[in-house]
Amino acid sequence: MKRTNLFILFVIFLVILNSCSSLQQIRFSQDELPWKSSGEVLLEDDFSDDTTGWEIVNNVYELKGYASEGYLISINHKNGRSISTTGLQFSDINLQVATHKLTGSNDTYMGIVCRYQDKLNYYRFFVTPDGYAGIVRVVNGESSTLPDGKMIYSHDVIQDSATNSLEVSCIGNKLSLSINGKVAISAEDDQLEQGDVGIFAETGKDGAGSFIFSQFIVTKP
Repeated sequence: MKRTNLFILFVIFLVILNSCSSLQQIRFSQDELPWKSSGEVLLEDDFSDDTTGWEIVNNVYELKGYASEGYLISINHKNGRSISTTGLQFSDINLQVATHKLTGSNDTYMGIVCRYQDKLNYYRFFVTPDGYAGIVRVVNGESSTLPDGKMIYSHDVIQDSATNSLEVSCIGNKLSLSINGKVAISAEDDQLEQGDVGIFAETGKDGAGSFIFSQFIVTKP
């Protein structure tokens, strides 16, 4: 009888251990935690503290890390893209960041990613130093510009190396990009429901470029 009881306790112990291991793999959406209220800041970073967990990378392809002005992304080749994310999970969010080009041509892109699951599945929201803006859905590695396949020209973009304040909303199937306080693009899409958030930069055919990001703020809608 005692041996049977010990065996049952051992089995229960193994089940508990397995359950704990499984829970560690679950990534809870920060905006869905019951104690978070609408309008509350879920994440804020001015990148002045280099221990807040953003990637630090220095190789032949890219340089990413904390700098005196904010968070630096530098791409060392043409037609390159670099993404940095928080490591957290979100569903419905508003996200703000300020960004500007340091070096490179105007054939570059900089902005925000949301619902980032991996490099093949996410939304990105961008502006270019020559005044264009867009929303791109990436699913299974295939990119589609929303809502109608084209980026737009926006007079709200301050061009060249000036700083632009971007705000992105990912709420349900509604996506929007605001530039310096004015809504530039809105779209609807239901392909991606949750994922990480972050920033990205991209170079075009004209070669390398570097970019600064600051005042990164995520709030619950």
